[in-house]
Amino acid sequence: MLDAAALEKRGLHTVTIVWDNFETAARTQARLQGVPDLELVVVPHRKGGETAEDQRRKAEAALSAVAGRLIQSL
Repeated sequence: MLDAAALEKRGLHTVTIVWDNFETAARTQARLQGVPDLELVVVPHRKGGETAEDQRRKAEAALSAVAGRLIQSL
């Protein structure tokens, strides 16, 4: 969060990936760092019994969301 906030303050757009159980903390930290609109991609936290394929699907969805948000900023 601190790195993303520092880059945003320098005019470099970022997208930060966070697990859903850290979303509130991430948004609070972004606000405290002076970048309340910091882009977050929220990924569901790993649950017991998930397979590698389940994790791969989450990663692919996150990648698509990150790419889309970076492209939107152009």
